[in-house]
Amino acid sequence: MILIGDNDYLLFQIYATLFLFHSFLNGKNGNLNVGGNCLLLSERLPIAASLYPEEPALMRHGQTMSYGELYGLVERLSQALYVEGLRAGDRFALLGDPDPQLVVAFYAAVGIGAIPLVPSPMLTVPELAAIFQDAKPHMVIHDDQHAKAAIAAVKLLGYCPKLFTTDEEGTNSSSLAALLQQEPAFSPKDHFKRSVDDTAVLIYTGGTTGRPKGVMHSHRGMAAWNQLTPSAGFGHDFRRRVLVLNLSHLVGQFQLWATMAAGGCLVFLDEYPADVHRIMEAVERDQITQLSTVGQLLRDLTREASVGGRNLKSLTLIGCGGSIISPDTLQEVVSQFPEVIIVNNYSQAECGMSISRLFPAQHMDDPHLLRSVGRPADLAGQGEQAFEVRILNTDGSETVTGEAGEIVVRGAQTMLGYWRQLEATAETMPDGWIRTGDVGCLDVEGYLYVFDRLKDMVIVGGSNVFCAEVEHVIVTHEAVIEAAIIGHPLPEEGEELVAFIVLRDGESLDLTQVRAFCEPHLASYKWPTQLFIVDTLPRTAVDKIDKKRLRKQLSSISSEELG
Repeated sequence: MILIGDNDYLLFQIYATLFLFHSFLNGKNGNLNVGGNCLLLSERLPIAASLYPEEPALMRHGQTMSYGELYGLVERLSQALYVEGLRAGDRFALLGDPDPQLVVAFYAAVGIGAIPLVPSPMLTVPELAAIFQDAKPHMVIHDDQHAKAAIAAVKLLGYCPKLFTTDEEGTNSSSLAALLQQEPAFSPKDHFKRSVDDTAVLIYTGGTTGRPKGVMHSHRGMAAWNQLTPSAGFGHDFRRRVLVLNLSHLVGQFQLWATMAAGGCLVFLDEYPADVHRIMEAVERDQITQLSTVGQLLRDLTREASVGGRNLKSLTLIGCGGSIISPDTLQEVVSQFPEVIIVNNYSQAECGMSISRLFPAQHMDDPHLLRSVGRPADLAGQGEQAFEVRILNTDGSETVTGEAGEIVVRGAQTMLGYWRQLEATAETMPDGWIRTGDVGCLDVEGYLYVFDRLKDMVIVGGSNVFCAEVEHVIVTHEAVIEAAIIGHPLPEEGEELVAFIVLRDGESLDLTQVRAFCEPHLASYKWPTQLFIVDTLPRTAVDKIDKKRLRKQLSSISSEELG
C-alpha cells in the first residue's frame, strides 16, 4: 500500500496533471477537455490504472483485483462486446447483485461509449420489462440468481436484446467468460467519438407511480459531482475502502467513480441483499472506511453497534440520505460513532450526488439546525459547484424567507432530462430549474429544511400536515421500530391521517396510546385517527417506504373494517 504525505501528494497531483496533458497532446485519451477540466467517463479508468496499477480496486470473498488487472479485463471485454455489436450510444443493462464482474462489464460498456443502466435486482419481472422497454438495451448482462427474471422480462419485449451471464453459459445466455477468451484485435476507442455533453449513464428512478423514468446524466454533469471535480484529483485516498450495497442507486453510481478517482477499493458483501448484520461483519473483516446508509439502516446500525460485539473502528465516514433523518437519530449516531464523520446528504437522482449536506456533529447543541440538510452554498467551500436553490409557491413566485414551498434547484450537476420522455422533462425542469417535488424552506442564514414530499402533504381541516413530521414523533416511542403516515379521504371532504406501525417484539400499542404520545409534540389535528399494526412496511426498489402500496391496501379495506 502506498502512503503519501502532504508534500508528496502535491508532487503526485502535479504528475497526474502532466500525465493528463501529455495524453491530450498525444491523442491517447480521446476528447479530454483540458480547458473545461472535464473527462469522459471512459477516460477515467485508464488514468487511474496508469497512476496506481498495483492498488486494490475491487474486493469480494477475500479476493482482490488491482487497478491494472481491472483495466486489463475491461479492455478485453470492451473489444469483445464491440465485436458482438455494441456501439457508442447503445444502452447496456446490468441486472444482478453487486459484484466485481458487473463492475468490469459496466466499465467495458463505458469504454465503448455505450450507456449503462442498472435496474434494481429487487424489481419484479413486469417492472424490469417496463424499464427495458423504455431504455431498449442492445445487451442485457445478468448473474445466475437473476437469470430467470432477466429472460422472462426480455420475453415481454417487442425485440430481443442479446443476453450474457456472469456465470456458466446457459440455454438463453452466452457467458462473459467466453467473451474474455477471444483474442483482442483492436481498440474500440478508435471507432467512436463521444462528446462530454452526451449521455453517460441512465439511472432509473425508484418512484412508485407512473412509467419508469431514466435519468440521463452527461459526462460533463458527472464531472461536477463531489469528489469527481478537478479539485479532488486522482489518487488522493488510497486508504479508502467503500462497502457497495447497491449499484442501481445514485449512490452506487457515485461510489463507482469517486472511489476509483480516489484510488480506493470497492468492497462487496459475500451475500446480498444487504442487512445490518452482514454489513457489520464486512466492516470488521474488510476494514471498511466509508459506508452509505438510508434512514432505517442507519437506525439499525446505531442500535446494533450500541450492543457491541463488532469492531467498527475502521469507519471514518458514514453517509445517510434517501429520506428525512430525524434530529434524534442524528444525535444518536454521532454519540455512538464519535470518531466518525457523519454526513446527512440531500440529493435526488435528477440532481447528481449532493444538493446540500449537513455535518450533524457541528450542531449537536442546536436541535433546530439538526432538522436542516445544511447550507447549499457551503458546497463551494468544499471544492464543488454549489447549487442555486429557490423556494416557490404554487403560482411560481418565490416564498418569503422561512416560508414553506417547493424546493427548486439549478446546477452543473443536474440531469440532461428523462430518456425519451420530453413531456416529463419539460414538467420537471421547464426553465432549467429542477422541480424536486420536495416541500421545504430556507432560513435567514441559508440553511435548507426539507419537510416532506409534495404528494405526502395531507390537508386536515384546512391545515397542511407533513407526514414526515408525524412519523418522526411516533418512531421515538420505545415500542416502535418504524412508522408510516398516509392521508385517507374522508366521506364528505378533506382527509384524515392513518398510521401504519411496526412494533418491537412483545410490544403492543393502540390508537389511544399513540394519540396520547403525540399530544406533547404535535397539534391535535396532526394526530392519527386510524392505526394499523403491521409486521413490515412495503418498500420500493430503492428501500423507501412504498406509500402507494399502503394506499392500495387501505383502499381495499372495507368501511366496516375501518370503523
